[in-house]
Amino acid sequence: MPANTNVVKPYSPMHTVLTTAMREIQFLTRSKGVIFTLAITLIAIVALTGFGTWQKNKNDDAEAPAIAAVNMDTQLLADAGYDGRAAADLDEAVQMVRDGDVEAAVVVDDSQWQVISDGFPPADIMAGIDGLADTYARTAALTELGVSPAEYEAAAPQIDVVAVDVDEAAGDETDSEDSLARLFTTLIALSVVVLSVITFAAQVGSRVTEEKSSRVIELILSSVRPLDFLAGKLLGALAYGFLATSFLILVGAVSMRATGLLDGVDFDWSVFPILLVAWLLGMLFFGGLYAAAGAMVQRTEDLQSTQMPILLLLMASAYVPAFGWSATDTTWMQVMSWIPPFSIFAAPLSYAAGDFTATQLLGSFALATVVTVIVVWLAARVYQRTILNNGRVTKWSEALRIKQA
Repeated sequence: MPANTNVVKPYSPMHTVLTTAMREIQFLTRSKGVIFTLAITLIAIVALTGFGTWQKNKNDDAEAPAIAAVNMDTQLLADAGYDGRAAADLDEAVQMVRDGDVEAAVVVDDSQWQVISDGFPPADIMAGIDGLADTYARTAALTELGVSPAEYEAAAPQIDVVAVDVDEAAGDETDSEDSLARLFTTLIALSVVVLSVITFAAQVGSRVTEEKSSRVIELILSSVRPLDFLAGKLLGALAYGFLATSFLILVGAVSMRATGLLDGVDFDWSVFPILLVAWLLGMLFFGGLYAAAGAMVQRTEDLQSTQMPILLLLMASAYVPAFGWSATDTTWMQVMSWIPPFSIFAAPLSYAAGDFTATQLLGSFALATVVTVIVVWLAARVYQRTILNNGRVTKWSEALRIKQA
């Protein structure tokens, strides 16, 4: 007898998960909404890096103000940081100001220095000329007394005026400018992470609802297990989202390196891998909830009713670091850095600010991981119980009942 060729292959959960994941990756690759969001985010990162670099370098590139001098050696203005230009008399100096050739003119008299400009002179120029006049007067007085400027400098005590932040005065050696740069850079990268979580987690929920609304899910679940199918959807979104988010953060890091935006700043580049870990936790936490929310409705129009609590929780988690980024040492930010899901985004910021140790960050992430596993388990139960329910919208209070339907 001929061998039977219609042998039914045994069911493979791993095959189901991987096949579904590849299907989700292909969908996300073709999704115009996802591509548009990523493109806008990429443009924003490059633009912010360029703007920050311009702000940092604009003072260095600024030309020295041009000042005309009457009855004064222009070298004195050059030594003070100005572009000194000689003028024969008052009339020529006034004309140079009117023509815009110089920003101001200094007319030196025995007892008075006139600073002429179009309108009231800028405060920095007035302060500079005033200091220059004091130096000139002191030099003249020393000459009158028979003391050379070199002798005066040798006899005068050397006093350095140094600005000290209150934290540094109390023993904290963290430079405030460096700290601000680190915090602001981390906050921008964290914003990219949060936006990515919102984008890809919401995609999971909308995809679940679309498949349920079109009744495609009924055909799919006739041959695969619901939880395997859900795991594949989450894995696909995780894989694609992780690569996309890593690319965006890498572009930001390379841009800052290439432009020298953080040159001279003691920046801990390990913050970026930490943010990717935060993205994974956030994506699992909220992606699982969005999948459950999508399974609880029959139509896409009803999705907002089940997604709203998740969106509010996600926005609250994002607003905690947005409002507390400059106060990571306060009690409420320290507490939020331990409470999931708020801690997923708050803890990396506290760590970047130096108000969270590596051990504390690890403990916070460990706690968030435990809570995330529990949330994903509950979301899987809700998905399994409601995905084939084609009746009215299931409420969260009903979906989370322990008793099986």
